[in-house]
Amino acid sequence: MDLSYQAWQRALADEFFGPQHAGHPTLLYIDGDVEQELMRRGGIEVPLAESVGLAIRAADPDPYAGIESHRWRMRRQDRDGVPAFLPLLACSVLAATRMVHDQHHRASAYHARFSELLTGDTGLLRSSNYEPVSRMWQALASWQHSQGGARGLCTIPSPRDLAPNRSRIGFALSQALLSGRDRSQLPDIFAALRNYNGDIWPLPGDALLGALEIRHWEQRFSSSFRRAAAEEEFRPLIARLLGNYAATWDGSAELVPTGLPRAELLVQLDAGRLSWVARSSNADAARIVLPDDVVLDRLGDTAYYSVGGLRAPSASGLREGVRLRGHDLVLSRPPASVLVLARNDVLGVWASTDGFIPGEQHVVLAAPEARSDVQRLLDRAASAGRRQEGSRLAWMPEGWSLHRPVVFDDALTLRKALHEVQGTVGSLHPSPQFKLRFEGGLRLAPGLDSQLFLTGAEPSVVIPDAAEGNLLLNGADRPELREPAALGLPVPLAGLGLMPGQHTIGVDRSEVSFTTAESAPIRPAAPQVCGFAVAADGVAAAYPAVLAERAPAVAGADITAQDGSALPRTVLCRRGSDQRLFAASDGRLWNIACPEPPAWWAERLPGVASPLFFEVSLLDVDGWLLERRAGRWRAHPVSPGLPQPGSSARARIWASAVLTAQEASADPLWTAYVRAAKELEQ
Repeated sequence: MDLSYQAWQRALADEFFGPQHAGHPTLLYIDGDVEQELMRRGGIEVPLAESVGLAIRAADPDPYAGIESHRWRMRRQDRDGVPAFLPLLACSVLAATRMVHDQHHRASAYHARFSELLTGDTGLLRSSNYEPVSRMWQALASWQHSQGGARGLCTIPSPRDLAPNRSRIGFALSQALLSGRDRSQLPDIFAALRNYNGDIWPLPGDALLGALEIRHWEQRFSSSFRRAAAEEEFRPLIARLLGNYAATWDGSAELVPTGLPRAELLVQLDAGRLSWVARSSNADAARIVLPDDVVLDRLGDTAYYSVGGLRAPSASGLREGVRLRGHDLVLSRPPASVLVLARNDVLGVWASTDGFIPGEQHVVLAAPEARSDVQRLLDRAASAGRRQEGSRLAWMPEGWSLHRPVVFDDALTLRKALHEVQGTVGSLHPSPQFKLRFEGGLRLAPGLDSQLFLTGAEPSVVIPDAAEGNLLLNGADRPELREPAALGLPVPLAGLGLMPGQHTIGVDRSEVSFTTAESAPIRPAAPQVCGFAVAADGVAAAYPAVLAERAPAVAGADITAQDGSALPRTVLCRRGSDQRLFAASDGRLWNIACPEPPAWWAERLPGVASPLFFEVSLLDVDGWLLERRAGRWRAHPVSPGLPQPGSSARARIWASAVLTAQEASADPLWTAYVRAAKELEQ
């Protein structure tokens, strides 16, 4: 893939799915101004559309096959990385921002704009070619949901939320509804509406859109927003977006502070009391100190932190929200009148969650102003057997009511009830499902095969929201699977008496497979290692032999040189790093490319990720291995000596690279390299 395409992928991933968006909605909005700013900041010389145009084949039946292949290659290197088709999706949004009526096209002519943007011809890329792009949008949404909010909360609509005539292009159009300027006005508008409505917050999206129009505030927004608000089919999408932003707004003057990781403040119920716990997937420190003597301590090897020095959750604290900005982190929780708790598998206690989870038990706490909304929702959609408790519990926020256990056995009824009730519960929709996938079950050997389950402990299958038709097991329609599928719940496969072996689940052109077995396969014992022993003088033996454990040796190559020359030094580089450099002590600099997995890997080990690291051999050189991951440089020593870069043009390139990564290590030797680089720059 072209280097400019990869540069755009990194820039878009950092801008729209970076750690600064954790716990907050993200829109992949890009217009001409945003494109120019990203080019300036990222040092990108090739415009976005030109870069993507080089990666597609407009005359082929599948113009985007090359981008799909690149995406899967990158996924093998980093399964959790942002899918590598962001530049193409950004172009689809850029085309949506240009949908205006002119002498050549109607304002609704999306595909002509998209084709013209990428090929210069309005007719080369037609609507029939666009289906792979809509699938990419759904794959991006599914990936973002899988990150648990660490890469921002998803704003991409579910297919069932799109009008039939916009079922494919609606994903891109949804991201073009609110420009950056539009979003920058939301905090001021939210503050004014919250003051006007007292304790009732967040307001549902429909109420927010209506309030904008009643006060004529929509005139402050972009023309594209006003045009979309005038179309009946777009109003539900706009309302959902406004509601999502209102539900996560923490009271600050900006939606997401740039440059600082964010930690979400959650409420947990443990041992009969409410307390705080923080969650951050991008903080590295074991302890974080914040203003007002608030201290976060990491809980084991998890993304969660205990919270010390913060007053226990109270009625006023939950209504008003919390926001603390430290030197290295922002800790925040948006104001809310309804608190939903579910069992947290990592913490082992009840903890607050963003929305209801069909089929699972919840504890719901409601402020007085939200009690009627909660009661109406429970009466319409929740199963029987729950009870309501109030002030007699000492740990309850004053005046709040408690409902437990709350279970929604029917996901479709829950979504319908949430849409009808709206109010303070309007933002608690369950997460949309975009792809057919497995959940639960007892895996036998995840390291060998992630889809190998114990016979009798098969997983459940989650069905996409927009899927049509019956669920097929091994090509057959099983009547016992129809009821949970019709209710929108995960369909359990255990208890069906499946024989050991491979099984296939399919629905509406989607298909996934898994295997069952009576016991886990036994890993083969490690064989004896044969290699070339290395003597005390550093010379390798001329003939191979069985190696003694921990003996110095070279394995896998016939090293027959007996002239006393130095042996190659092997270092490990991490796959998925944005950039890898080696800065030698003598002023040389290498850019280390990540090798593609060999062809036999995919043939013999389908579905298995490639190794996390790859080897690089260094001969007669010392210095520092520099790797940039998630916007941060890290330096690893390779027997570095004192830097002697000289003063040539080559050394100045070396100095520029060292200064770019000067924060990578606090090691005194690395500090010497940085000092030498600064002297060269002067």
